[in-house]
Amino acid sequence: MTYNILTIDGGGLRGIVPVRILQEVQKMTGRNILDTFDMLAGTSTGGLIVSCLTLKNGSGPKYTLDDIANIYIKQGKVIFPIRSGISKFFHRATNLFSPAYNADGIEKVLKEYVKEETIKESLRPIMVSTYDLNGNKPVFFKSSEAVGDPTANARIHDICRATSAAPTYLPAYTFTYKNARLTGIDGGVYVNNPTMASIAEISRYGNQGFYKKRDGTDIAFNDIRVLSLGTGSYCGTITEKEAVRWGELQWIQEITDIMMRGVNQTTDYESREMLGTGNYMRLNINIANEEYSDMTDARESTRQYLEEQVQKQIFDTDQKQTLQKFLDSIVHKEPHRAPELVVN
Repeated sequence: MTYNILTIDGGGLRGIVPVRILQEVQKMTGRNILDTFDMLAGTSTGGLIVSCLTLKNGSGPKYTLDDIANIYIKQGKVIFPIRSGISKFFHRATNLFSPAYNADGIEKVLKEYVKEETIKESLRPIMVSTYDLNGNKPVFFKSSEAVGDPTANARIHDICRATSAAPTYLPAYTFTYKNARLTGIDGGVYVNNPTMASIAEISRYGNQGFYKKRDGTDIAFNDIRVLSLGTGSYCGTITEKEAVRWGELQWIQEITDIMMRGVNQTTDYESREMLGTGNYMRLNINIANEEYSDMTDARESTRQYLEEQVQKQIFDTDQKQTLQKFLDSIVHKEPHRAPELVVN
């Protein structure tokens, strides 16, 4: 029996990409995502998705993938307002001295969809990243810790704000975690693709305490299976002339995409080498048109472009057959057993 992990990258409103992929995965398996995957890990917008997928309503999930897709469709412009004309000009000027967007939008959306739920209540084990400026260290919010340590049982609202506070885009977020003040920024600054972090977590703790396979047995390394989902990667290049001449102002506009692309590709390589053929699958799309590459672009045309590319680049290609084989190899009939104890 396998132990199945779902990981989702950061990427702002491009989070609609993994949501659309997961909707198709549900059709292909005939099962809810939580009936296929035993653990979920996410960064930034990926952290928001895995958090919302595992929110509890009674004994079942609070939100469907359709509900989560509607957050991107209807609330994207609340978090990242669309600007044009003179408003867009002044917005760019003020970006040099303050975040591009204030926190009012994302706070409004989170308060509507996330109440007082905590990570301990998640229907499946989750792991979400942030970077703590107060401690100058990476932090992973983990269900496994929250079960045994009340001070680690963070609110989902706080987790979502911290993991999505992308520098230059949204303000950092401060709250109390493990009896200390944590000032979190987007986990994408160090682990935009959380796959290796999730593999490390299960490799270390998969044979003791909290994490178990669905039949209640320990997890061996060879049992690990990962479906890793990207949010789209802009494939434009910087010329040699630009790279030589650019200063801070030019680089700051491009560095986020460069950083995300490099980190994601490195993690993909490491994960593929660690798990081997058949145990790991990565799905992502290339964004060829720069017009649709901004991860805060809430225009309808950008969302439609991303959705079209998901269909063209994944489900209208041989990747769909490869995905079907992968899913066939990891789907089990055994019911999921809730974790009972923690050791880490």
